[in-house]
Amino acid sequence: MSPMIERRTDVRRYWKGLVVLIEDRVYPVIDISVSGISFQNSAHPVGSSVKLKLAQLNNLDDSVDGTITVRAASDTITRGEFSANMALLRYIVTHIGKLTGATPSFFK
Repeated sequence: MSPMIERRTDVRRYWKGLVVLIEDRVYPVIDISVSGISFQNSAHPVGSSVKLKLAQLNNLDDSVDGTITVRAASDTITRGEFSANMALLRYIVTHIGKLTGATPSFFK
């Protein structure tokens, strides 16, 4: 596989404290936004649909279910696009709000 090219000019740091759970295995999150995620795993081919849980590293019970479509995969990284899910969106926005100190007005 060819190496992935990072096209973003700003570095996101919103992944801190998050992990992905797939079939009772834990994978560190590399990058996350409300539309997609990158995490350490290469078991899924491009185009596949993957059910996962997004969870807090310090409390795996604090989690939310989600589904991604794998958009890119290298030897160690899977990048996926989230399927629309209001509970997942709320979870991500709340997490980013905690890290940045901003109050998410989206859900008021």
